[in-house]
Amino acid sequence: MMAAMRQESELIPYAPERLEGSPVLALAPHPDDEIFGCGAVLVRTARAGAVVRTVVLTDGGVQGDPEVRCGESRAAAADLGLSEPAFWGLPDRSLDPGDEGLRRRLAGLLREVRPAVVLAPSTAELNPDHRALAYALHRVLQQRDLGCEPDVACYEVSGFLRPNLLVDVTAEWPEVLAAARRFGSQNEILPYLEVMDAIATARRLTLPPHVKRAAALHVAPAVELRTMSLAEWAAGQGPTAGLERDLATLGNLSP
Repeated sequence: MMAAMRQESELIPYAPERLEGSPVLALAPHPDDEIFGCGAVLVRTARAGAVVRTVVLTDGGVQGDPEVRCGESRAAAADLGLSEPAFWGLPDRSLDPGDEGLRRRLAGLLREVRPAVVLAPSTAELNPDHRALAYALHRVLQQRDLGCEPDVACYEVSGFLRPNLLVDVTAEWPEVLAAARRFGSQNEILPYLEVMDAIATARRLTLPPHVKRAAALHVAPAVELRTMSLAEWAAGQGPTAGLERDLATLGNLSP
């Protein structure tokens, strides 16, 4: 007898939910990921009363002038009523989860902010800085002296993840799409606006008709992440964009 196949509702949510918790810490690899990837979620949580803090790790210098790119991030945040991001100014495409200095800095940030929720790129992303940040965060969260136990909500920019939470961002979408136009230096290079809108539109597929745009997240509590290997966490998020090769190159990222 043929085994029963899992139904769609076992693989993806069929009802929108909210991302709960405050403060919220958003980690962006480059100046724009915080808007292209999770801008609508940040606006929605901030307007629900959450304290939102954003940190942009690299200067984006591989694909533009760092000063221009950081200015675009500041302008987009101001448009949306979000606090100005902090910029670490690390070299673009330099993020390395094996870098002890990066991990110490992330751990220090978590101890300082003590977030209830951390937003970070998913392991299914294509850009190496995106994946590296996710890998480094997983390693840092293995520590038990951070002073916080955040939910980790992974977002998507260039790679589709397997969500376990879909957020209705219909109301916020026009403003967020307008703010995304602030990134003129990037929109001139690649069709980020079209892709961003297409992803948000596609994510409404399993949701009620009144949901016109949605954000997809994969959420896992830090306490559960401590029991998962990086490979197990990534497998839950969907296609891993060569995770096995990354791990072979980077070596063992366990504590």
